Amino acid sequence: MSAPDTLSTYLDGRTRPLELWWRDDDLETPSPALSVCLEALSGAGITAAFAAIPSGLTAGAVETLTGTGSVLFVHGWTHTNHAPPGDKKCEFGTGRPLPTRLAEIARGRERVQALGGGRAIACFVPPWNRLGDDLLPTLGRAGISALSAFAAPTRSPPPATVPRLDTHVDLIDWRGTGGAISDAEFVERLLQHDGVDGPVGILSHHRVTEPGAWATWRPILKRLDDHPAARWLTPVEALGRVGVDLGERRIG
Repeated sequence: MSAPDTLSTYLDGRTRPLELWWRDDDLETPSPALSVCLEALSGAGITAAFAAIPSGLTAGAVETLTGTGSVLFVHGWTHTNHAPPGDKKCEFGTGRPLPTRLAEIARGRERVQALGGGRAIACFVPPWNRLGDDLLPTLGRAGISALSAFAAPTRSPPPATVPRLDTHVDLIDWRGTGGAISDAEFVERLLQHDGVDGPVGILSHHRVTEPGAWATWRPILKRLDDHPAARWLTPVEALGRVGVDLGERRIG
């Protein structure tokens, strides 16, 4: 059975709609890769959240999002690894003072808001989807209203004092080829998260995704767009599902 047909069989058997949302990481500058990503998402009826690296974000990148409805999340500060040698990469681990990290997060939020205007949302995306546990109860002190990381099917993410809107399906095979996953792997990873409490988040990285991968995924995205048992939420709608009230936002 083809991957789109496997997905259809799964959706046909659902008793309630599958709600999904999309996050793309590492936005800084305009690029052909960003244009390909935006075209693919638009063709599938998807409005995405772009996790922007504040120190490198340019006005040109924000301008590229005009007409897409996309929003901006805060992706760390410089996306710099501060973990000790041998540890997993992390920009906001416990190895640096908490006030220093909170100040960087606040600085990042302010820069994204200054460049992004109405597109900017104070949702924090930690680089490499990791941060120190001591930040979980303190993010609000940096003006952050939500947290978005990655939730594996084998473990529950730790709670925070701000709502969590996590992603679940990573479209890059970081531990293997380092490239894009196949359409069959896309569906397999999606089905692993059946029963997630809240919308299922899809995670892409436009800067390392070859253009052909978007063509490979197109039938999957089309099936999700067309099937009555699947629904793409905007990032604002998805945040609402986890308790973040952003009011009425109109973003073009």
